[in-house]
Order: sequence, then C-alpha cells, then structure tokens
Amino acid sequence: MSKQSKKQIKKKQVLEAGVELIPDLYEEGGKPKKSKLQFISFVLGNEWYGVEISKIKDVSALSTITYLPCAPLHIAGIVNLRGNIVSVTDLRKLLGLSPVPTTKESHILVIQAGEFETTIVVDRTPKAMEIELSKIDPPLETLDPSRAEYIVGVCKLKNIFFAILNVEKILAFK
Repeated sequence: MSKQSKKQIKKKQVLEAGVELIPDLYEEGGKPKKSKLQFISFVLGNEWYGVEISKIKDVSALSTITYLPCAPLHIAGIVNLRGNIVSVTDLRKLLGLSPVPTTKESHILVIQAGEFETTIVVDRTPKAMEIELSKIDPPLETLDPSRAEYIVGVCKLKNIFFAILNVEKILAFK
C-alpha cells in the first residue's frame, strides 16, 4: 500500500471517529454536523496551536501567576481571573517545549471540558480562525509519543502548520 493511501485511510478513520477528534462533530450515522470549525490559534515558542472555540471560556491579558506549593509539576500556579481562582497548566511542560519568559504579548486562555477548567499561557495574542473539516489531518505518526496524546489533528493554512490540541487530555493529565 502506498504512503498516500495509508494517509488517506488514517485520515478517513480519524474523521469517521470524529468523537475522538472533536466531540459532537458527527451525527449518528457518520454525517458531519458542520463543514467548518472555529478555533482560537496561538503561538508557543515558534509553534502554532489551535483549540476549538467551544472549549475556550475566556481570553485575558496575562496576570500575576501565584506559586502553588505541592502542586503537580505541570501546574505553574494559580491566577485570580475576575474573582475566580483558576489553575495555570504549563502547556510547555506537557508538550516538551523549552521554557521562555512571558512578554507583554503573553495572554492566558481559560480552557474547559465538562466541569473542569484551567488556564494556559500563550506567547502571542490569540486569534480566531475557521478551518474546513476536510483540511484537518491526523497527527503525524512521527510525533513524539509524549506530545501525541495532547494533539488530535493538524492542518495547514497560509503556509502555517497548526497542531489542534485535545483539551480533554490536557485537563485529564495526572
């Protein structure tokens, strides 16, 4: 079987199992509910990422992160966001990226799945975008396994590759 055929089969499997890619993407019987999805895109280091917009509760300028003793290593601390105390997940640690200092362009995104929520710090101002479902491919098989579980798909728009994050897995990290 050719490399292209394997990729097409894998993409079809991912799209048919849309519940794994993005929950509630398909109706019963396999028909897509939507042809396009909306995402918030952002940068960590030199890499672009996206989160489905329905998983974003809030976007805010970066505020002071307070250290939280005895927290797991992937928890950078907590922030007070409009009177709510929310944990800050260090996405760089989860994805194996090098730490960098925050800048005035850094923002926090409050992500949620079900009753769970956390914030993630991003390097540049997040932007909304719309992606055709057909442009989303499965994650690369060569992706480091420690990162792969947090990425549900990839796409290319205007010569930029985006990794689409699995919010449920980020929130379930132990």
